[in-house]
Amino acid sequence: MVAVVARAEEFAAIWGSPLAFLFLDGSHTDESAQRDLASWAPHLTVGGILAIHDVFPDPADGGQAPYRIYRRALESGEFTEIEGQGSLRLLRRERFGESTETV
Repeated sequence: MVAVVARAEEFAAIWGSPLAFLFLDGSHTDESAQRDLASWAPHLTVGGILAIHDVFPDPADGGQAPYRIYRRALESGEFTEIEGQGSLRLLRRERFGESTETV
């Protein structure tokens, strides 16, 4: 095991292996959540699972940044939703979009 201390987007830029599972559970600011999705989702293989924690459609239940990246991923047409649990949403990558770089 190797520990890495770095900003997520900087580490994602040098990451060289495809991912079968990606768990996003970071800061709840829009800027950070959008950056995490943009930096790491391109590494997720077709058939891979994108897990996003703290997704609350109702703002009264929690922060909205994770909900917005969940919606962004779904609306891209690259992902379909599979059964999650509570505020954990699971999306399966079905394809890469035209603007998404592949690893």
